[in-house]
Amino acid sequence: MGGMRIAGAFTILFLLAACGGVTHGPPLTSGSDKLFEATAGHIVVIDSRSHATDRTLPLGVPSADWKHLYSIAGTNLFDTNPASGATATTIPLGGKYVLPAATIGGLPGGLSPNGRWLVAESYDGAAGAVPTSSRLLIVDTIAARPFKTIDLAGYFHYDAISNDGMRLYLIQYLDGREYYVRLYDVVTGTLDENIVVDKSNGEQSMSGQRLSGVAAPAGNWLYSMYVRQDANPFIHALSLDGPFAFCLDLPGNGYAGNEAERHWSLAMNTGGTRLYAVNGATGLLAVVDSSQEFNPQIVRTQHIAGGKPAAAGANAAVLSSDGRSLVTAGATGIVWVDTGSLAVRMHALDGWNVWSLALSPDGATVYAVRDNGQISAVSMSSGSVTSTFDPTSGRPLALMRVASA
Repeated sequence: MGGMRIAGAFTILFLLAACGGVTHGPPLTSGSDKLFEATAGHIVVIDSRSHATDRTLPLGVPSADWKHLYSIAGTNLFDTNPASGATATTIPLGGKYVLPAATIGGLPGGLSPNGRWLVAESYDGAAGAVPTSSRLLIVDTIAARPFKTIDLAGYFHYDAISNDGMRLYLIQYLDGREYYVRLYDVVTGTLDENIVVDKSNGEQSMSGQRLSGVAAPAGNWLYSMYVRQDANPFIHALSLDGPFAFCLDLPGNGYAGNEAERHWSLAMNTGGTRLYAVNGATGLLAVVDSSQEFNPQIVRTQHIAGGKPAAAGANAAVLSSDGRSLVTAGATGIVWVDTGSLAVRMHALDGWNVWSLALSPDGATVYAVRDNGQISAVSMSSGSVTSTFDPTSGRPLALMRVASA
């Protein structure tokens, strides 16, 4: 069985505390899109037509409907309205916490799929050493108050929380490489003595590095993309309704021998029946049938491209609204894959190392962020580039969202 977060990710967590202030800018140009780009330390909202920065938001985790953006500064949790930049609520946490990392690039996470529950973390131990104890705080975002504090001996890291807030899934690190997936029963306040195991083979301990994850539309499953140093990558499918999981092995090798092995992205269709795992740098694509709730399985694999390693981030793949086209970062530029035949039908932005992708609300434009920060708007139907600009907003983490102005 594969693995999840390595202990080295611990150093990333303490870099995620965002500033609570908001900088307001000029109004957006009529008829344009708003690009929400996460950078090191904040989120910039960019107008796609004027190319100007509309506002700067704290780096945080958004609710699924993007009506709330949660960030931590000092000992407070801030609930910001992404549309206006105004702070709606400030929640005292009673101590210093950070939001858990959701991606290898440093995007914050910790929110339940329905947005009701938010988990923050705090650790004790010498600087730079493995923590000796862990404290997790569950916040009720509707009541706007801390709900429960959990203290555990050893190093535990947030993995997921169920929509009802009753099941908290944690990563328990055993050493620098291996860990367990554990279930904390919020109702009884106890750590389940049973390990969450891979139902396909019964393995308990795991090792690896988590790149990103995507929740099923109903919020009952979390699919996470993992890579390993000396073994093949895999998808970890975790049920949030009960303590069981599946590991779906993908083709490929360890990243120790090829850095391109780290460049996997996930994309799920709107119905939650198909999950696509794609690595444009190695040219591998896998299709997961997730329509049977307790039997997710890889049904197809395909070699689509490949070449020199691309500098792709953790969300460098998007699906068209009808689910018929998958657009992904390739070894260079972006490629369109027909999800029926898995054949490449066109490409664009040759020569670009594409870091992140996102679709416009109408599905007509795909926005691509280059590793150096440049942004291009590309027609979904023709692959033609309609504009390219440099917002000079800093090192990009991800293009988190595109909204209508």
